[in-house]
Amino acid sequence: MFGNVLSKEEMGCASPDPTRLAEVGFINLDANANAPVTRRVTDAVMAGLVAGTNPSSGHAGGAEARATITRARDAVSFLAEGVFDDGVVFTSGCTEANNTVLHAARTLQATLITTAVEHPSVLSPSAALQRDGVSLIRLSVGGDGLIAFDELEKHLHSTSGPIILSVQTANSETGVVQPIHEIACLVAKRGDILFHTDAAQSFGKLPLVLGDGGAHAASVSAHKLHGPMGVGAILLSDGEDRVYPLLHGGDQEGRRRAGTEALPLIAGMGAACAERAEQLDADVDKMRMLRDRLEASIVARVDGAAVNGIGSPRLPNTTSIRFEGRDAMEIVARLDALGILVSQGSACSSMRPRPSHVLIAMGLTEAQAFSTVRLSTSPLNTVDEIDRAIAAFERVCREVSRAR
Repeated sequence: MFGNVLSKEEMGCASPDPTRLAEVGFINLDANANAPVTRRVTDAVMAGLVAGTNPSSGHAGGAEARATITRARDAVSFLAEGVFDDGVVFTSGCTEANNTVLHAARTLQATLITTAVEHPSVLSPSAALQRDGVSLIRLSVGGDGLIAFDELEKHLHSTSGPIILSVQTANSETGVVQPIHEIACLVAKRGDILFHTDAAQSFGKLPLVLGDGGAHAASVSAHKLHGPMGVGAILLSDGEDRVYPLLHGGDQEGRRRAGTEALPLIAGMGAACAERAEQLDADVDKMRMLRDRLEASIVARVDGAAVNGIGSPRLPNTTSIRFEGRDAMEIVARLDALGILVSQGSACSSMRPRPSHVLIAMGLTEAQAFSTVRLSTSPLNTVDEIDRAIAAFERVCREVSRAR
C-alpha cells in the first residue's frame, strides 16, 4: 500500500512480536487520543535510556546514538513517499511540528489559509499569528466534513503574495479524510504556496505523499501510532526549504530544530514506525473490520444512533456516533465505569464543556454535538473486546434516557 517496506534487519529494530504490556482490565477504544505502546517500542525506549549518550558528542557513544537516530529517521520516512534523506525533523510532538510550519507565515510574510475543523494545535497558533498581524483565512466545511473546494480555489486565485495552506489529512474526531491530492494539484498551479498537512491521525493508516501530488510538509506524532508520547516529526518533500526553526540554539536536526534530541523517544518512534510498516495492510484491515463491526452494531441496536460524516472517506479506525437526545458525557462516564474507554472528541479539547468546533462547523446543533461519542480502534483491540463494548453501549444507552 505504501510502496517499499524495510525488513526488521534493515530497520535495525529487530525484536519480538508486539504484545500487550499487561492485562489491565479495560478496553481502549480511544486510540486517537493515544495508542498504547507495544513491547517492541518499550524495548527501544529502554535501550535508548540505558545508552545514556548525547547524539552530538564526538566519541563512540555519540556516534552510536546518532546511528540510532538515523535508523529511526529511515523508519519514519518509509511510511511516506517523497521524503528526502534529511527530510525528517524530529520534534517534541505534532503540536510543535504544526507551530513550526505555521510560523513560517511570519517569516515569509504570507497569508495563512486553514480550515474550521483543524486540531487546536493548528487553530490556536493560527489565531495567535492573526493577532500579530498575519492575514488569516479559515475555510468552511460542508455537512460531510469536507472542505468547500470552490471556496479554496477562490481564495487561492484572489490572494496575492505567498500563501501557507494548512489542511489536515484526516479529522481526529470524525475521521473524515480531506482530498489532499486534489488540493495539491490546485496548489501546483502557483509556485508561492507552502502546502502543509497535519497528518497525525492518518500517518501509518493512509498513504502519505510529499511533493508531487501531495503536501510540501507534514506533521506527524509517535503516540498515535503506538509510539511514546513526547516525540513527533516534520516531514519535508525533496528540496523544501521554506520551513524555519521555531527553536534556536544548536545545529541539531539539520539546524531546523535546536536542542539535544530525545534519543529514547526517537528510538521508540522509529520502532513503532518499523513495526507498522512490516504489518501495514494487516493492521489497517483489522482496524477497519473492528471499526465497522462496532459502528454497524451500535447503530443497529441503539435507538437514535447515527454516524457523523458517514458518506465521506474516513480513517479506517474512527467513528463519530451521535446518540440523539442523550448526554454523551453521561454515556462516556458510564462506559468508563464499565472499563470501556471512549471520548467525546479531541483529547486536546475534551476537558472543556463546549460543543465540538468540528461538529458545529459541519452544521450540527449544539445538542447534537453534545450527544456525540468518538470511538477509535487500534490493531491491539480484539473482536471479543469489540463485542463486549457493543453490549456495554446497549446497556448504557438503555440507562441514559433520551431527552423529550
